[in-house]
Amino acid sequence: MEVEKLEIHDYLTECPPFDRLPEAALHDVVHALEIRYVRQGTVVLREGEQNPWFYLVRTGAVEVAQPDGALIGRFGEGEVFGYRSILRGGTVQLPATAIEDSLLYRMPAELFLQINQRYEAFSRFFSQSKPTRLRGVLAQQRDDSAHTRFQTGTVRDNMHGAPLIAQPDWSAQHTAIEMDKRRVSSLVVMEEGALTGMVTNHHFRNLVSAGLPVSTPLRDIMVKNPTSISADAPISEALLEMTRLNTHNIPVMDGRQVVGILTVGDLARAQGMNAVHLVNEIGRAENLESLKQLSLQLPRALAALVQAHLDSYTIAHAISSVGEAFTHRLLELGEDRFGPAPIAYAWLALGSQAREEQTAHSDQDSALILDDSYNAAAHGDYFRQLAQFVSDGLNELGYIYCPGEVMATNPKWCQPLAHWKQIFTKWVTQPEPMALMHASIFFDLRGIYGDLSLVDALQAHFLKLSKGNSIFQAHMAANALQYRPPLGLFRGFVLERSGAEQKALDLKKRGVVPIIDLARVHALAAGVCALNTRDRLQQASAAGAISAGAMADLIDALEFIGTVRLQHQARKIIAGQDADNFVPPGEMSSLVRRHLKDAFSIVSDLQEALAQRYQAGRF
Repeated sequence: MEVEKLEIHDYLTECPPFDRLPEAALHDVVHALEIRYVRQGTVVLREGEQNPWFYLVRTGAVEVAQPDGALIGRFGEGEVFGYRSILRGGTVQLPATAIEDSLLYRMPAELFLQINQRYEAFSRFFSQSKPTRLRGVLAQQRDDSAHTRFQTGTVRDNMHGAPLIAQPDWSAQHTAIEMDKRRVSSLVVMEEGALTGMVTNHHFRNLVSAGLPVSTPLRDIMVKNPTSISADAPISEALLEMTRLNTHNIPVMDGRQVVGILTVGDLARAQGMNAVHLVNEIGRAENLESLKQLSLQLPRALAALVQAHLDSYTIAHAISSVGEAFTHRLLELGEDRFGPAPIAYAWLALGSQAREEQTAHSDQDSALILDDSYNAAAHGDYFRQLAQFVSDGLNELGYIYCPGEVMATNPKWCQPLAHWKQIFTKWVTQPEPMALMHASIFFDLRGIYGDLSLVDALQAHFLKLSKGNSIFQAHMAANALQYRPPLGLFRGFVLERSGAEQKALDLKKRGVVPIIDLARVHALAAGVCALNTRDRLQQASAAGAISAGAMADLIDALEFIGTVRLQHQARKIIAGQDADNFVPPGEMSSLVRRHLKDAFSIVSDLQEALAQRYQAGRF
């Protein structure tokens, strides 16, 4: 193969979708390609003519537009065009013009059609359906990570050995002897064939510190009715569950039979236990200084989860559990300092923490619900001190103060339940701009500490109000269209300024937030209580508020955008830099850019559908 063709061959091996072809097919493509240089302004494809070529842009840029000049798309290095007319019979419907001096590779239409028919991975790239293309690349990503045991392995694959099974009337001494024989740190307790408890080394330490006799039966010291996990569950699900529960051990079930105990050591071998370990250590921390040292591990924990090829849903849940653990421990330390709360209260997480969608450190959004027995003169100082202690502590840990002061330290957001109900009633019945801004924050609330019945009562109140108020829903729909996907400028993306005036895509504001806003509107309309965006879409679809197809498309778009965002953050962390949401287009491959366009287009189309459904343009 001559030098020029060797260079083209090497380029195509890294250029989607040619990188999916076997060597023989790639050889045919390389030898059939023609090179064409075109000047800026050259019409490459003319409307109404037959197109015998498939084009790949090596350098430069080409624009496809409607006859009236309306832009359809711009294609830069590594991107392809001309295939639509080939797949539709050969007639060009939309002209393509070089908007820069460009170097193009072109392949005969006949060869393109042969390869497209023969190789599914290649043809999937050219699917006419954006959702189908996006779904295909997500499937390919899962296939590509199949070698990663942590991602594809099940709990059964990673646990070791059969469990030690005890009876509830075993004495602590007898149990300790049996555990020592088996060299295990935990066991399960069975009664009449059912799992009723679990005992770990931790329970023996508690027994000794409490001065209980070694004859104490297990039923008096065990964890009763422990949460378990299926042996066939993905190991990533186990990571999420153990992080949420802050536990080092979880029983493994095959139907009704206990087949093992998954431990933190098992997760360590699976290379993804950072978040579980971190949550456990946070619970042990004795002071703020210890928590500060632990907070330094959070970026690396996120990077490790990304490198383990977990999906963005699981990673966000795990990282949110760490943030929740910090808040929980600060509240415990606050109660140690200021004494027990004089009345019942609940600490609310808002925004991304409430939705369990945190990634790297973010600002803090919080509030307090107080029992209706609250008396400002008698109780005010206590809750002001507690809120300030926790808020200051979170800021020290990297969760910076909310710029808009949506924090429990703000007297506006530290109120008795009855007053909270009045606030939400006003927001729903009088949806003026400030109310809508607050609603978009406070309708994402989750109780993470204290008397959670207060949270349940408030949520039931506002869901009933919002579900039955079509005017409020319409206003929320209009508000949800504030942030649009970044389509429309050069090579398909709207770029924004980030650090050092670098132009980049804001994948949070322009990618993730529009989907969050869409899901919130559909969830409120359906009256569902889910908070996580994916969960909201699924429950809203089940309730009939959004079609199953639109739900699946949005979830796929959220997963793809979220994965690109997390991969960018992991790269920044590994490079010793602060993680952010600004991704320069040059950091992405042509394949990623292409499928981001698909994801953004899906979101944009469903925003338009929402606008039409609620006639959002009238607000």
